[in-house]
Amino acid sequence: MNKVSISTGCLPRLESRPFYELSSATRMMKRFLKESVADGFEFVLFPEWDSGNSPLTPSDAPSDCERHTIKEIAEALEGKGFPILSVHANRDIGNYLCSEDAEKVSKGIRLVDECLRFTRKVGSRICVFHLWDTWKEMIDLAHLQTVYKRFQKANPDIAFSVENVPTRIKGMTPFQLVKSFQHKTLDLKWASLFNEFDAFAKIVGQVDNVHIQGKYEDEAVVPTVGVLKYERALDRIKEAGYKGIFTIELEGKASYGEMLKCVAKLRESLK
Repeated sequence: MNKVSISTGCLPRLESRPFYELSSATRMMKRFLKESVADGFEFVLFPEWDSGNSPLTPSDAPSDCERHTIKEIAEALEGKGFPILSVHANRDIGNYLCSEDAEKVSKGIRLVDECLRFTRKVGSRICVFHLWDTWKEMIDLAHLQTVYKRFQKANPDIAFSVENVPTRIKGMTPFQLVKSFQHKTLDLKWASLFNEFDAFAKIVGQVDNVHIQGKYEDEAVVPTVGVLKYERALDRIKEAGYKGIFTIELEGKASYGEMLKCVAKLRESLK
């Protein structure tokens, strides 16, 4: 049976805490683990925690929000028994790698290495990446492919999984970008936005992780963009023989009880 995972990125908000509060995330992980409703978590490494740079991507966090090193985060998780099914790498990596500033590109490469090392450290085998700058109209795709091949070859035990995040490149879509990489994460929200679910449904064998990202409405998760029906999409994914992880990412305001209902409903649908 497929495993059901919860993104830690939304956990602090379930108890009305800032999304970047690490202690809240671990506290909620412990609470969900005790409930035994989900199989594990996708641990999100926030760029807001980076003491060296402010986030390159939009952020609601104050400039003086808490900071943590990769080592400190790993220590906060160590010995807690948390099943980390996947890690979501720093979302700014694509912005760094696509920068025209050589120092930023170098930092992006360092972050890729750090995130993959962290993934192994916490016992996971999937690391999800936003590999390009979603705002740029031109990127050096060959450079991204070179970086990808280098690190995937060096880390054969870790799936370097590229998410179908948006793009502004003329004549290109997230699916067209993602298909050139070995491992893929399908975010249903972005597939809904670009109307590309049908394309992804044909290659589910290459997908490691399905993100069910959206808002909780009428006892269901629905996309905040596009018109994709998630329940129908999940049925098609299962019928296609998908064996990977389903990760729930609730946007906006939601309660602990609502997350429990989402997880329970998803698990029931997978039977």
